[in-house]
Amino acid sequence: MVRRVRPPLFVRRLGRTAARPFRHRHRRRRRPSPALWAGTAIDAAVLRVMVRGGRVPGEAELARVGEELAAAHHLYLSPGGLEAPGSFHRAPPALEVPTFEDGRLRSLRFHRFAFDSGYEPGPDDPGRARWLSYEANRTAHAVVLRHPGPPRPWLICLHGLGTGSPGLDLPGFRAARLHRQLGVNLIFPVLPLHGTRRHPGRGRGDFLSYELLDVLHGVSQAVWDTRRILAWARSEDDQPVGLYGMSLGAYVAATVASVEDVDLVVAGIPICDVPELFATHAGPELRARAEAHGLLGEPARALLRTTSPLALAPRVPPDRRWVCAGRGDRMATPAQARLLHEHWGRPELLWYPGGHVSFVWSRSVGAFVRRAVIGAGFATDGPLTVNLTQVS
Repeated sequence: MVRRVRPPLFVRRLGRTAARPFRHRHRRRRRPSPALWAGTAIDAAVLRVMVRGGRVPGEAELARVGEELAAAHHLYLSPGGLEAPGSFHRAPPALEVPTFEDGRLRSLRFHRFAFDSGYEPGPDDPGRARWLSYEANRTAHAVVLRHPGPPRPWLICLHGLGTGSPGLDLPGFRAARLHRQLGVNLIFPVLPLHGTRRHPGRGRGDFLSYELLDVLHGVSQAVWDTRRILAWARSEDDQPVGLYGMSLGAYVAATVASVEDVDLVVAGIPICDVPELFATHAGPELRARAEAHGLLGEPARALLRTTSPLALAPRVPPDRRWVCAGRGDRMATPAQARLLHEHWGRPELLWYPGGHVSFVWSRSVGAFVRRAVIGAGFATDGPLTVNLTQVS
């Protein structure tokens, strides 16, 4: 018979003390759900493709951008520049009654319309000439799904980076459910440098590139165009108007909700701090080069903050602010959602088990948006029968 030899008392006590936190951590730790694992993996794959397809700027380009940022910082943020936060966003003129063209995506019939954006950078802005050279971007476009009959509330849906077409935006926002089941009218603006507004030679994701003055004017023009569309929708029926933004569109929606009185704002997988996002995704070498040329320093951050929702107070009531984000988001990152959530006073927040791309098919996101729309009084909780031959 083999006799068991017990370790000395102090060894047994040390073992129990050391094992305790590990046992506790093991009990609390959860294995990633399949949805979270898949969402994170898809984001990682998309990021790899974007990085490989992206153009790495040379030293001369980084130096030029740094000089432009310094000049713009002096123009807008020196004494006598912008009078107050939000004054960078000038009030746009009213939108005239647009001319509509019919369109269709499977069973959804819609109208398209276009109008002259009218947005221009200031006369002394160092990026003015380049921005105005994007000729296709001067014409704004939108898609409208409108119910016949009595007036209904409007929801303006602002798409994410790289989309801007009915084939991508209508399914991505679950337009059929919002329009048919909840009975709201929908507008899908095309953001600057996207879709039909994309400049030849520019990639789908070039809106967020190292050309930081283009980012500044892109967001500013997106806010400008959205405000014009918002005012038109409100003048049509005098009905409530809400904003529902996704990713880049959430940035625009949150900013518009800080300069206009709207009745609802939903920020899905939002970004709100562009320089921090750049710093997160740039590799160590590019980040060091960008910092050396002033692209990620405080002057650049202060300049881009002029278009950020973090620099402005939201004008929509607290119970009409909604934020949803993916726990495994590798693109916008959860940190961006937390910044906006804190700035907005911690409104209703959904963390769904998924990534950035999986936002568009997450069931919990669909239920969350439905609850936001119904909670704002835009719709009743129940199916709506619509004659598809009359839907515009």
